[in-house]
Amino acid sequence: MRKLHGPATSPFVRKTWIALKEKGIPFEHRQLDPLAKTASFLKMNPLGRVPILEEEDGDYLCDSSAICDYLEHIQPDPPLYPADPRDRAKALWYEEYGDTLLTQICARVFWMHIIIPVRTGTPVDAAEVAAFIDEHFPPALGYLERQAPEGDGIVAGRFGIADISLASPVRLLDLAGAPLDAGRWPRFEAYYRRIIGRPSAQSIVQAEVAATEVFRTTGNAPVE
Repeated sequence: MRKLHGPATSPFVRKTWIALKEKGIPFEHRQLDPLAKTASFLKMNPLGRVPILEEEDGDYLCDSSAICDYLEHIQPDPPLYPADPRDRAKALWYEEYGDTLLTQICARVFWMHIIIPVRTGTPVDAAEVAAFIDEHFPPALGYLERQAPEGDGIVAGRFGIADISLASPVRLLDLAGAPLDAGRWPRFEAYYRRIIGRPSAQSIVQAEVAATEVFRTTGNAPVE
C-alpha cells in the first residue's frame, strides 16, 4: 500500500491526503518531522520537504502539486483538475495561491499560537497576533472573499484541486484556536466550511488534532 509521509498538520500533507481520499486511493499515513533532516528523510527527498508519497514499489514522489497531478493521471475519476484549458489554468492559479501566500500567513498564526509559546516558554502575544492578522489578512483574504462561490467549486462551479488547496492552509487557523473571522470574511468562511466538512477532509481530523497536541506540548512534530 502507498504511504504518505509528513505531519498531519502540514497544509501540503492535508492537501495530498484529501486528494487521495477524493480519488479513493488507499494509503497509510506515516508521521515525519520536517525539521529533523534525518538521513532516511533526505533519502526520500533531498530538499527535506513534505509530503512524500511512497509508492508500493518503494519509489518516492515529492511535492504536493506534483503528487496531486500524478494522482489525477493514474486515477482520472473523479477529476480534480478541469478539462477546459482556461479553467485548468485558473485551478492551477488557486492551487499556487493556496500553497504560497495563504500557507505563509496561516502557518505564521499557527506558529504564534502553538510553536513559539512552547519553544520560548512565553504565552501567546495576542496583540502581536492581532497586528499580524490586521496587516496580512485583508489583502490575501479580501481577494478570496470576492472570489468565493456559493457552492463547493471556485472554478466553474465544480469541486477540485483549487478548493482543496485553498482550504488546506486555512485549517491551520482552526488548529491554532484562531478560526477565520466569519463576520469579516463571510463568503469565504462559509465556502471554507463547506470544503473542510467533506468526508475526505474530515478523515484527517483525528490525526491533525493529535499532531497539534504534540506540537502544543513539545514544540516538535510527532514521529513514528
